[in-house]
Amino acid sequence: MAIYIFYEYNGTMVTNFTVSLWSTERGAYFMSKVTRREFLVASALGAAGLAFSNSVTTVFARNPFAHVRPDVPRQKKELKIAYLCQQLSAQSNQRVKAGFENWLKASGLPWDVTVTDAKGDPGQLSATIEDAVSRGVDAIIVTFGTLTAAQGALQAVAKAGIPMLSVDSGYYPPAICDIASNNYVMGSHMTSYLVQRLLGEGKTEANICTITANFHHGTRKRGKVRDAVLSENENIKVLADQVIQYEGFFETTLNTVNDWINRYGKDIDAIWCPWDEPAQAAAQALVSQGMTVKDAFVVGADGHPPAVEEMRNPDYPLVATPAQAFELWGALAGSFVDEIVGKGRPAKEVVPVPQVDFPAPFIVKGVNMPPEGKMPWETVDFYQLFFEQAMVKE
Repeated sequence: MAIYIFYEYNGTMVTNFTVSLWSTERGAYFMSKVTRREFLVASALGAAGLAFSNSVTTVFARNPFAHVRPDVPRQKKELKIAYLCQQLSAQSNQRVKAGFENWLKASGLPWDVTVTDAKGDPGQLSATIEDAVSRGVDAIIVTFGTLTAAQGALQAVAKAGIPMLSVDSGYYPPAICDIASNNYVMGSHMTSYLVQRLLGEGKTEANICTITANFHHGTRKRGKVRDAVLSENENIKVLADQVIQYEGFFETTLNTVNDWINRYGKDIDAIWCPWDEPAQAAAQALVSQGMTVKDAFVVGADGHPPAVEEMRNPDYPLVATPAQAFELWGALAGSFVDEIVGKGRPAKEVVPVPQVDFPAPFIVKGVNMPPEGKMPWETVDFYQLFFEQAMVKE
C-alpha cells in the first residue's frame, strides 16, 4: 500500500490537495480533498518556508489520514534527533535537509539535532546508525541511505525501540516509513516521453544513448523501467550505455557523451539520464560540440532548480524532468517525528502505510514550466494538462 498526495494548481498557487490511500488489490479506496491552507497547516508543511504560507495556524484535521492532531498535547518538546545522511553533498540531500530545518525553525521546537554525513560510504552510514542507538536518541532520520548494507544496524534500532524514518532509501523495517516519490512512475514518464518526442519529430527509427546509475534504489528503478519501455519500442536502438557511480558522475558523463558524439555524431537522437545533474553534463557536452535541442535532446529527473532554469533556454538540450518535492519530504519527516515521538501517538495512526509517495509533476520544456519564482514541483504535471483539457467545465 502507499499514500499518494495530489495537488491542484490554478496558475499562481497550489489550491487543493487530495490524499489517496492505494493498494494493488483494491486500488484507491480512500480519497479526501482538503484546501491548500488546511493541508499545509495540518501537515506543518507551510513551515518549509519556500513558496507557501509564511505563518502556521492550528486547525483540526478533517479526515482520518491527515496526520497532524493539534488537539493532542505534546508529551516531549525537547527531543534528541539523529539526522543521518549518506551523501550530504548531493543536491537532493541538501534540499531535504533544508526543508526539515525550515520546518523545525518555524515550529519553534527545541530539538537537539545531530547531523552526520557518511560521505557516500554505506558502511559509515551503518556505523552512524549504531552510534545513534548507543547515544539513546529519541528518533532517527536516515536520508538517501543504502540500507541493504545496514541490516545489523537496523536490528539494533529495532531492539532499542527507537522510532526511525527514512527518506528516499527504500522501505526497510524497522523504519516507520520511507518518504519519497514513485521511481517506477518517474522512470515510465521519462522514457515514455522520450519515445513520444522521437515519434513526434518523425523519427520512426531512432538512436539513443543511455546513462545508468545502479548505486541508489531510485535511479536503479528508473533504469529498469526504462529498459522495459524500450523493449516495447524496438524501433529505438540503444547505441551505447554507460554505468556511472556517484563519485565523479559529472566528469564521467561529460567525457562519455563527448566520446559518443565523436563516435556517432548526429546519429544520436536523444540521451536518457537517471537524474538532472548528469543530464546537465550530457547537455553541456552536446552544446560544446555545437549541437542544440534540434540535433539531440536529453531527459533527466528530479526537477532541480538549476536544471529547470537551464530548460528556459529554447536551444538547451534538456527537455524534460519529473520534479521531486524534496523540501516537503524533509518537512513531513519532522512533522511525523513530532506526532509520533513528541505527542506519543501510535505510529500506524500517524502513517498507515510504510511507503509515502509524493507526486513528481513531469515538466516539459516550453509547455508546463513552473512560474518564475516558484519551485519546480509547484507546476502542473504535463499529462495532467491533457486530463484537465478533456474535463467538461460547468
